[in-house]
Amino acid sequence: MNMDHLKYMIEVSEQGTIAKAADKLHVSHSAISQAISSIESELGVSVFKRSRSGSQLTEEGKTVIKLSLEMMNKLEELKRINQQSELLEGNLKITASTIYYSTFLPEFMYSFRKEFPKVKIEIHENDTQNIIEAIKSNVFDIGLVLGTDETLNIKDPRITLDVLLKSKIMVCVSKYSPLAYNKSVTPEELIKQPLVIRNEKFAERFWNKLFLDYGEGNVIFYSNSHDVIINIISNNIAVGIYSEFWVRHNPLVSSGDIIALPYVDETPYYGTTYLISVLPKISHLPKITKAFMNDLKQKIVDTY
Repeated sequence: MNMDHLKYMIEVSEQGTIAKAADKLHVSHSAISQAISSIESELGVSVFKRSRSGSQLTEEGKTVIKLSLEMMNKLEELKRINQQSELLEGNLKITASTIYYSTFLPEFMYSFRKEFPKVKIEIHENDTQNIIEAIKSNVFDIGLVLGTDETLNIKDPRITLDVLLKSKIMVCVSKYSPLAYNKSVTPEELIKQPLVIRNEKFAERFWNKLFLDYGEGNVIFYSNSHDVIINIISNNIAVGIYSEFWVRHNPLVSSGDIIALPYVDETPYYGTTYLISVLPKISHLPKITKAFMNDLKQKIVDTY
């Protein structure tokens, strides 16, 4: 449907006659008549009841005009968004945990850069502890981490922590593992397995507390590489843990080479992970930061 035709039709409804609408819009009488006829033909309804005194809306026409006004308003909103996108420019430095890169962040970054082409983005991968420290020191504008309740309890006047998504902890095993037939895994069962652990402070604290509460585990491999860890798990060398959020996206889980099982623990500390944003605590965040975080939150809402 032609937007100019809608504009002509709305103007006729406001002016009461085609002649007055033509004068107001500086177009010919015939152009407006043809536009209205085209709309009525396309919709299969009569929008106006024409008489010598002018053009009056039919009952169907009142509904058509109402919806047309809504469409035109939405179009104006889209135009304003586009103008804002073109105006927004500058630099944005982001640091994020591995899980973001192996899930939705690359796709999101592509759409954000397309929406805001004048924004230059620099992005780094790091572990949770280093990301938090980097935001405290104002090295980066935005931090995206995977954390626990312990992370959320960090109190520091220099940063603000915000939960983007809550996710359960899953035990990931090979399809050849004896645990693959379980419906869930308890901590007692987990510590008896050969374990692969991510070599970062966040993971170390989790495992150290688990071993303190339930007994020493059999750790056979430490790695910072996501690809190495999932390769070790899929080949039945060791067992690892990931968040449910990651499990939904991993192709080895989808293919059945890795089996993800709920981790069942009576202690709340172990049961949940969070995707968390870490931002500098300042009175007014830059427009670029606000735009990125608003779009990111909407992406998560739409996807999960």
